[in-house]
Amino acid sequence: MHDFSYPILNDEVTLPMYVIGIGSIDTEWHVTRNEGFPYYQVIYCVRGQGKLLIDGHEYTIEPGMGFYLPKDYPHEYFATQEIWETHWITYDGREIPELMKTMSFPTWRVFSISNLSAMDAIFKKMLYLLKTGYYYSGHQCSVMLYQFLLDLNRYVNLQNSPNESYKLKQLQPVIDFIDRNYMQEIELKQLAAIIGLSPQYLCRLFKECFNLRPFEYLARRRIQEAKTLLLQEQLTVNEIASKVGYNDCSYFCAVFKKNEMLSPAEFRALHKKTGLQQ
Repeated sequence: MHDFSYPILNDEVTLPMYVIGIGSIDTEWHVTRNEGFPYYQVIYCVRGQGKLLIDGHEYTIEPGMGFYLPKDYPHEYFATQEIWETHWITYDGREIPELMKTMSFPTWRVFSISNLSAMDAIFKKMLYLLKTGYYYSGHQCSVMLYQFLLDLNRYVNLQNSPNESYKLKQLQPVIDFIDRNYMQEIELKQLAAIIGLSPQYLCRLFKECFNLRPFEYLARRRIQEAKTLLLQEQLTVNEIASKVGYNDCSYFCAVFKKNEMLSPAEFRALHKKTGLQQ
């Protein structure tokens, strides 16, 4: 059985991302593309078994596994059992390259999905919607595509690897300490000592888990609290800077603007005007 939809594209192509085709097939064809495919693809297996050949590597693709193929990248895949049911989606858009890079999918990748049913639920919604022929289905599927890719990132990168889960648990005492003491002066070696690591390894661990350095995480925690305090008129910007751990108000304002694209005073004025501040 082959169930698919290739929508007629109109102004969807002006969106940051859009679906070009989506479908499922219970016995995947033998596909050889020496020049690759002109669009981005995510293909995952729900039943049976197949093979992916790419860059001189051979991968067995079983239920709960899948692969990402960037556009124009040579590849070959085929069934190795009578049934190899795959679900696939092809897509494009000006924001896709940067999004895939952010997801640690800068080039092709084979992956395991920790929550296949959740991913498949979004896939089925997109397939159903596109098959209705509703005029704005392409626009709605653009939103669903974004959700699909964000969930793919979550179920592949953040919840799939026991090693990654261990790293997050290892960092938790440091995160808890920052959350309790962000208003104090904190040193890198102090954070590292909490979990018995070197400062260098702590920085590496933060980068791997959050794509941030420890003091970038600390700054975001301080700015988060500062935004809450800015909604209270009785506190001056200088007082707020001190309360969230900055002795130098000018430096606080610079850090705030770097993160929020607004100065603290501009942030306060904006939310006062919108009625978020009484």
